[in-house]
Amino acid sequence: MSKDNYDFNDLDAILAEFRDGGTAEDTSIQAAEPVNPAPEAEPAVEVYSSHAEDSPFSAPGSDDTVRYELPPIYSREEEKERKAAQKSRFRKASPETEPAAETEEPGESEAEAPKKKRRLGRKAKTEPGEEKPKKAPKEARVYVKKRIPWILRALMTLVFLAAALAALVWTLVYLHPASGTLNAFSAADAKLRLAGKLDEYVNNAAADALGDLTYIKKVYTLQESATVAPAPDPDGFGTTYDPADITELINRAAILIDGQKMIFDPTADFVPDEPIRYYYDDTILVITWQEYIEQRCCTFAEVKVAHGSQLRRKLAEDSYSSSVQLYASDMANASNAVVAMNGDFYAFRDLGITAYQRKLYRNNPAQVDSCFFTASGDMLFTRAGELMGEGEAEAFIEANDVVFAVAFGPVLVDNGELQYCSGYPIGEVNTEYSRSCISMTDELHYLLMTINHTPDARPRATINELARIIYSKNVWKAYTLDGGQTAEIIMMGAPINHVDFGVERAVSDIIYFATAIPEEVRR
Repeated sequence: MSKDNYDFNDLDAILAEFRDGGTAEDTSIQAAEPVNPAPEAEPAVEVYSSHAEDSPFSAPGSDDTVRYELPPIYSREEEKERKAAQKSRFRKASPETEPAAETEEPGESEAEAPKKKRRLGRKAKTEPGEEKPKKAPKEARVYVKKRIPWILRALMTLVFLAAALAALVWTLVYLHPASGTLNAFSAADAKLRLAGKLDEYVNNAAADALGDLTYIKKVYTLQESATVAPAPDPDGFGTTYDPADITELINRAAILIDGQKMIFDPTADFVPDEPIRYYYDDTILVITWQEYIEQRCCTFAEVKVAHGSQLRRKLAEDSYSSSVQLYASDMANASNAVVAMNGDFYAFRDLGITAYQRKLYRNNPAQVDSCFFTASGDMLFTRAGELMGEGEAEAFIEANDVVFAVAFGPVLVDNGELQYCSGYPIGEVNTEYSRSCISMTDELHYLLMTINHTPDARPRATINELARIIYSKNVWKAYTLDGGQTAEIIMMGAPINHVDFGVERAVSDIIYFATAIPEEVRR
C-alpha cells in the first residue's frame, strides 16, 4: 500500500501491511491523526510497540525521531464492548440513583476509599427495560379498644381510694389543729384553708379519675374570709304549689341528703296561695314554705348543705362595729345567698359573746346565752354566766374551731330536749311578738323559722310558744335570733314571710347559706 491509496478507515488493512514488512514511513501514518496527505516529505518516524525490546520494528532513534506506542489491537466486537464499557464507566450518575457498588481502581488512596464505600448502600439505578419494583401496599390499621378487666379496675379503685384516705388522715393529723382566734388572715387560718383545699383536691381528683368505675361525690368548700359566695345557678330555683313536686325533688337530692330524714311534710296545713320555693344543686338543697301551726302563720326554710363552710355570716359593710345598717335582702343579694335570715342585730345591744371570722369582738356573757357556729357547721351553746374568766372565751373559740358567734337567745332546744324560759333580759319573752330562730335537725341539716303578724291578724308567739313549735319539728338544737320587724327569711331576692308593717327594717348582720360550686365549674 502506498501513500497515495491509504484508506484511513481500513485499520485492518494497514495493520496487515505492517505485518508483511511495511516501511516505517507507512507505520507512522497509521498512528497519526487522519488528515489529508501533504506533498512535502515527512520526517522519518520510528515506531515502538508496547514491548520495544522484542518488537521487530524497533530501530535506533535520534533526537529528531518521534516515537509512538502502538495501541492494543481489538476486533470490532471487542472495540464496541470496550467503548461501551468506557461510556458506562464515565457516565454521570443521576441525582436519584447511583451504582450499588464500584470497583476500587488501582492506586486509590486509603483516604478516598471510605468515601466510595458510603455510596455502596444507595439504591441502584434501574436499567432500561427493567421494571421498577413496586412497593407492597400498606395494610390498613385496625384500632381495637382494649377494656381493662374488671378485677384490675376494682384494684385501681381500691389503690386510689387508699391513697386518698392516707392523704386525708395526714391532713387531719397535721393540718387540722383547733386553732385560729386572731383573724381570717392568721397563720392558723391559712393552715386550715390549705387543709380544706387539699381535702377538696384529693377527693375531686379521685372523682375525676374513677368516674367510669365508681361514683365519688365531689367536695367544694368556701373560704372563711370570702365576703361573697359563688352565685347560685338560676336554673336551680323553682316554685310550685304541688307538694308532690317537692317529694320528687327530695328523691333527686338523695345523695346530698345522705339518708337523713327531711322535715318537709307533703300533708302539712299549707297557707293557701303561698308558693313552695326551692333551690337545688349538688352542694345545697333549700325548701321554703308556709304552714299553719296552732293558728299561727309559720314560715320555714329547710336547708341541707354538703359542707360546713356554706353556713355563713355577713356584716354590714363586712366590718364589725360599722355604723351602717342595711336591709337583710340587700345583704343577702350582695353575698349571693341562696337563703338568708336576720342575725342578732349585734349593733343594737352589747350583751353576750360575739365573734366574726374567728376573732372575738365582744365578751360579755353574764346575762344572755350565746350560740357558736363551728367550721364543721355545728351549733354550740354557752349559757349566761359561763366563760366569765379571762381568756376563757378565746380558748373556747380556739378549742372548738369556731368561725363566728351570735348573742341573742335564749336556747330553745338543746340536745333534743325542749328548754323552758321563765325570764330573759332581752326580747320580751313573755309577750307575743314576731319571732325568728335557727335550728339543726342533723349533721349539716338546718331548719329556719319565723312566726309573724299577718293581715288576717293571726297570733304571734311568746318565747316558750316559739320553742314548742320548733321542737315539734324534731330538731336537735334551736336558738332564738332577733325578732319583731327584724324577723324575716329571704329567698329569691326578697322576704318570703309577711314582715311586720310590710316594710323591712335595716339591720347590722345576717346568717345565710350559699352554694359551694364555683361559677367556672358550672359554666
